[in-house]
Amino acid sequence: MAADGTTNGLLRGSELTDRVLDATEKFVAIRDRVCGACEYSCCHSGTMVGQHGVRRALKGIELKPELGPAIREAMRARAEELKADLDTIRKVTELLEMGFAAQMPAELAELKRLTAEWAGFADFLGSDFELSHDNLRRVTEFTAVRANLLRGVGSFAGGHAALARFSGPGGSFTFRRRRLAPPRCMFHRDGCVLDRYKPIKCANFFCNGEPNLLAECQDEMTFDEFVLSSMYVEPFAFVRQVVEQAGVLGPDYWEPLVAVPAARAQGDELVSLAHLREGRVELRQEPAGFYLSTEEVLHAIVATGRDNTVICRAASVGGPALYELAVALQRAHNDGILGGFILIPDGFAPSAFMPHPMWTDHMMSQPLGSLDIFAIGE
Repeated sequence: MAADGTTNGLLRGSELTDRVLDATEKFVAIRDRVCGACEYSCCHSGTMVGQHGVRRALKGIELKPELGPAIREAMRARAEELKADLDTIRKVTELLEMGFAAQMPAELAELKRLTAEWAGFADFLGSDFELSHDNLRRVTEFTAVRANLLRGVGSFAGGHAALARFSGPGGSFTFRRRRLAPPRCMFHRDGCVLDRYKPIKCANFFCNGEPNLLAECQDEMTFDEFVLSSMYVEPFAFVRQVVEQAGVLGPDYWEPLVAVPAARAQGDELVSLAHLREGRVELRQEPAGFYLSTEEVLHAIVATGRDNTVICRAASVGGPALYELAVALQRAHNDGILGGFILIPDGFAPSAFMPHPMWTDHMMSQPLGSLDIFAIGE
């Protein structure tokens, strides 16, 4: 090993973690400058958190103690907004009763029922509810609560316009073009509250607005810097906890993991911990480095099976190979065939050839965002 922490051109240990931190700082500066210039239109298009997103959030709450209080604070703030909206809904309902009591009694009764449903949800959101699977699932149901309410108000001519007109301070009913604007994500408050545990679609999405986040990244970052900015610098104890947590929670909570250890003994320990999972654990060796294509990774996943785990020990991995891996894992997840997958390379190999085509072709989906890639600190 050279004095700078590299081995045959590979990055590992402090050399890798320093590069990751530098790249992350650069990416965050670009993101903070660009995101929001279009008024967060992507995060103001409803909640993308579904069943899988709830599981990601629950894992994050256990692994990162600060995440739970952040979610709680965001929910309380959102509850105040919903209560301001509730005042608007009740005011509009009173006006509709004066105009339509005789002609549309059934519709008014339904609107009152939907208003009570909204009030109950606002009370729930502002309470000290346990951050459990069922309760977080209930948070994601606001999309349905709001859609039902708007359907009820929309039964009356001018109903939606009245909501926007009478919406007071702190409310959310506004028009965008000729329709009521969709609500922002329930987990959005000055940025994504879920941070690295956001849904896969959000983590991989790069907007097509102006200014454009991906275009700005490509102007100011190299491909390798962008890849490194997708990694997380964590101590070995944290990565070990991630593997242990997956073993305890079971297959429904398994997610792919890439860990670049500072020492080979750390990789050995991660392999031992993964063998404690239920199901079969298959260990593959890639002595020449991890260069599997998307189709080759998918073949290995299918051969291993949904309830089993495949571990790859490799001499190295580079950015293009991580892209191929991430695309395969996303496809396997979408198809419901993804089991456990762990990649443990000895180091990160800077790209010697062309970047991955998804980078050069300016694809809006850049697949590394939702992949847990850890650069383990020494």
